[in-house]
Amino acid sequence: MIWTIFLGLSMFGVTGFIHFQVIHRTHQWLKSTSLGKTRKLVIGLYAAAIAHISEAGLYAIAFVAGSSAGLGGFKPADISSMEIFYFSLVNYTSLGLGDIYPTGHLRFLAGIESLNGFLLISCSASLIFILMTETETSPAQ
Repeated sequence: MIWTIFLGLSMFGVTGFIHFQVIHRTHQWLKSTSLGKTRKLVIGLYAAAIAHISEAGLYAIAFVAGSSAGLGGFKPADISSMEIFYFSLVNYTSLGLGDIYPTGHLRFLAGIESLNGFLLISCSASLIFILMTETETSPAQ
């Protein structure tokens, strides 16, 4: 269990750091451009989406690593790496469909991923809100 806790907390920190960097740098860049409001919003949406998909992919890699290390598995047992990525996306967004689910100590990692995804999606929502409410100004000189 200690390895699963370490893996979960490591993933929480790494994905949080990545997300902060993507959101912060995207916002800073968009503030300095002369693009229109709609284009800034679309770029912000894509940046957030790429960050979320990448973070869910990192969790999928952590699930595979945890499974290989004997920390648990999945039901059904014979799933592909794409199905693990699918599970990770569903879990990251807190949908929890239940057609694929972890067993053993990997259930803890799934809980961490769900909490982490909820928090990071909230951060992306705040960026989108900022982009929608910012007034159009000329780029900083």
